[in-house]
Amino acid sequence: MRVSLLLIPLLLLHIPIVSHAAAIHDAAMEGDVAAITAALDAGADVDESDGSATPLYLAVFMGHIEAAKLLIERGADVNAQTTGGPALMAAVGTGKIDLLNLLLERDADPNSDRDGEFALHVAVTLDCFDCVKALVEAGADVNAKAMHGKTPLHLAKNRGQREIADYLLAHGVVLPTPAPISMKLASADVEKGRTEYTRRCTTCHDAEPQGGNKIGPNLWSVVGRDKASMADMRYSEALLGWEGVWTYEDLNRFLFEPMLTTPGVKMETPGVPDETERVNMIAYLRTLSDKPIPLPPG
Repeated sequence: MRVSLLLIPLLLLHIPIVSHAAAIHDAAMEGDVAAITAALDAGADVDESDGSATPLYLAVFMGHIEAAKLLIERGADVNAQTTGGPALMAAVGTGKIDLLNLLLERDADPNSDRDGEFALHVAVTLDCFDCVKALVEAGADVNAKAMHGKTPLHLAKNRGQREIADYLLAHGVVLPTPAPISMKLASADVEKGRTEYTRRCTTCHDAEPQGGNKIGPNLWSVVGRDKASMADMRYSEALLGWEGVWTYEDLNRFLFEPMLTTPGVKMETPGVPDETERVNMIAYLRTLSDKPIPLPPG
């Protein structure tokens, strides 16, 4: 499998151009089992870093399974951190399933990460279904949130990877459902909702009667409007598949945390997890209409 161009900085830039490597690092890069053995027999530290990576990370990155096996047999720490993360990140990032399985069999952490980017997220990004299955079966957290709150399921749906998405859904994904809020709207603070809307939404949305779309659709009369119905908007498959009009509870669910409640949506923001702030905002959105939808009884 080819390495994603997006992952080249994550992987390649952590192998020094001007190497301070000892002989064992050169041997690991080349997959030279005899030279690795000689270096270890001469007293080399099996987990020594060359300033960026350990011998095991280098062997895995270059795809040398026999060298990786030898290093592990000689005591290499499969979870040792490098500037590219532990060796498992190199296996996933290069799509080397044989090396990934080897590391997992030797107790590598399936929830390994580098700077908040988990191995499972990388596997989904690379569309490596075998890697996804190996990690999940070894205990990877299918609900883990990486940078910016993205989950493996959100990534899979966003990329149209239905097989991976279905697999994740069948292996423990939890789609949160916030508590109902309709009965609280009558007592909501609309002005505070306006403030929250202005702070969070105006960059991406217009809300004027004759306004157009921006990055996101115009929100004038959004309450009670058919979902994914604005002309000239390219909606996600996730939103196109959600039928009906925008009810108060639909907005409550969507705004809670879009990437969690509606995986694959293009609105990749943290949402409004605070219930009071969310209720106030929905109450304000209701007012953006010539004929606001009636409020439910409080």
